[in-house]
Amino acid sequence: MTSTWTTGRAALLLRLAAVVGVLTTAAAAGAADAEPAPAAGRRLVVLGDSYTANPPCDVVRVKCEDSGATGLRACLHSPTSWPVQLSALMGVDAADVENNSCSSASIDTGPVTSTGQEVPGRGGFTLAQEALEAAKDGAFGPRTQVVAIQLGFNDAWPRDNTVTADVSRVVSCVIDLVQGCDTDAVAEGRWPDLESITGTSYADRIRKVVDYVKYYAPNAKIQLVGYPEVAPAGATDWCVDLLGAGRWVQPRARAMVEYWERLQTAQRDAAGILGIDFVDVKPATAGHGLCAADPWFNVFLDLRNDVAGLPFHPSPKGDAAVAATVYSHVAPR
Repeated sequence: MTSTWTTGRAALLLRLAAVVGVLTTAAAAGAADAEPAPAAGRRLVVLGDSYTANPPCDVVRVKCEDSGATGLRACLHSPTSWPVQLSALMGVDAADVENNSCSSASIDTGPVTSTGQEVPGRGGFTLAQEALEAAKDGAFGPRTQVVAIQLGFNDAWPRDNTVTADVSRVVSCVIDLVQGCDTDAVAEGRWPDLESITGTSYADRIRKVVDYVKYYAPNAKIQLVGYPEVAPAGATDWCVDLLGAGRWVQPRARAMVEYWERLQTAQRDAAGILGIDFVDVKPATAGHGLCAADPWFNVFLDLRNDVAGLPFHPSPKGDAAVAATVYSHVAPR
């Protein structure tokens, strides 16, 4: 006979699966009839995007996916990414870590809008998909100590918009010195709507997953991990270091910089609304943004550097600062 606890678990797991559209009649019947025993959980669970996974690739010379794997298992993670460094600080074995972060991941921005409009180039995993995979792996349970979430940059704002801060828009904003990405880019449809990036909106978009984790990992500290400083507050410049030989400066990048600022505020406010922890990593990375004298970000195709890495993404120093800050929120007192 199925217990009340496992029946409830099956119902919530199926509800989570429905969010990502993978639920079928057969799966529903199977889960109801043969729900496995409650999982003990893994100590550290990480759900995030490329700033979390920080794959050892540069898109050009080194690819960002494992061609020999499928699904989330194909998502590469740098050995110096902040989740890996955090697990070392926590003293957690690799087998006790569920790291489902992946490049291009989003909260809930899929390739098709609610009206059925297909948006090319948007096929990354969502928060619900990453959480569902963790649930299937038995990662959520009473042993789970930390569930860290770092997402939002790849999403459409507002939720059903077709405009995201994707690679092509970032690149076009950076190289176009005439138009750039000032705040007029929003009105012109070249950049996401900054006003729609709010704590309420962010909270609404992650609430189902947070509620699920709270129920099945009751002892875990759920964290929203912020993004590192890419530019000081109020800045207008965006910089790109090229080949280790020079720096390209876009002086009309106010909308790009403000996008990160709005995300920071939205994450902080959403954490308060949902009663979870917000980890502000900007103080630890301040003064090391893209235009700084000592940026803690990967350089674009630096031929002097043997370590591949995505441009605009944290260097090992940047990830070390993030890992240390996250750990300060969970370290034993």
